Amino acid sequence: MNMFSIQQMYFGLYEKCKKMMISRYVRKVAKGYTSPSFQLTKEQKRQILEFYKPYAKINLAFHRFFTEKSGEFSPYYLPNDMYINKVDEYFNNRTESQVMDNKCYYPMIFDRNGVKQAECVALRMNGFWFTPEQQMLTKEELERILNAEPALFVKEATRSYGGKGVQYIERPANGDLFSLVMEKIHPNAGDIVVQKPLKQHPALAAFNPSSVNTIRVVTLLSKDGVKVYSSVLKTGEKGSKVDNGTSGGMTVGITGDGKLRKYARKVSGEQFDRHPASGVVFENYELPCFDAVLELVKKAHPLVPHFRLVSWDVAVDENGDAVLIEANLAKGSINLHQLNNGPLFGEDTKKILDEVFGKNK
Repeated sequence: MNMFSIQQMYFGLYEKCKKMMISRYVRKVAKGYTSPSFQLTKEQKRQILEFYKPYAKINLAFHRFFTEKSGEFSPYYLPNDMYINKVDEYFNNRTESQVMDNKCYYPMIFDRNGVKQAECVALRMNGFWFTPEQQMLTKEELERILNAEPALFVKEATRSYGGKGVQYIERPANGDLFSLVMEKIHPNAGDIVVQKPLKQHPALAAFNPSSVNTIRVVTLLSKDGVKVYSSVLKTGEKGSKVDNGTSGGMTVGITGDGKLRKYARKVSGEQFDRHPASGVVFENYELPCFDAVLELVKKAHPLVPHFRLVSWDVAVDENGDAVLIEANLAKGSINLHQLNNGPLFGEDTKKILDEVFGKNK
């Protein structure tokens, strides 16, 4: 066996072990959030296993979790491990995502193609500081730019999943925001994005004014264009500056005409009929400028064609404009969608799985 064959075997074993670890972890989480007393019926189990038989042997923990927490059964729920290890990997180029899933590249990809974003004031890439137009900055220039702002969001460009690596920093009493930002950046942080805080639409701020409450949209790019599969509103808990579910926030499903469903849910499945911070009732609440949000993601998706299945985070600013906050180019969470809106791909589930598993060749 030559060196190349040994190397290929090593990487193959590594990927197989990594997928096994992912499967075990997400199954453990699903089981941990499901009541031990809740069980699927024999008929429900039969429908699930019959539907997935052509594709793979699956664990029923995910169907138990989604059925119990949503109150709705469907054999089409997508198991989390299948989504991460098969579906997402099929539609998205994981090698490309290691480079492209970096917020420092957003101005070049999206801004220059007319996709509005939160206003960026500076970027740090490979240890160098730049303007959003990629002009290098001296320390003195960066200090002047940062000190001109009353407050800033500082984000790690590649490791800010779930609100982690995101900091809201206000100008201190001595006015030296630059020094405070440098102090707050973690020593091991890589690339950095520094943005002005976004003033969101009052209809979205009504839920929780301390966080920018965004709309998460899943789209699939195909030869027929960009199709929207699911949308949810993400809103933070009282006092939080981020809206992520893993940081204590909650999500609520959005209907096709831009209205909210009856219940919002946390990652555990715990549900609320109104926001605990504001008391705003979710059911039938009409979101502002939802059409503009969908137009933005449909415009943005063809700009990243190596990633066919993308989860977008979009805000609506005080003027009613849709603003791109983040593009999750790989491994976007599906729990928030399936808890609130049912199976991610709905009636298209068989068609999607046929493509992923090569059944339509």
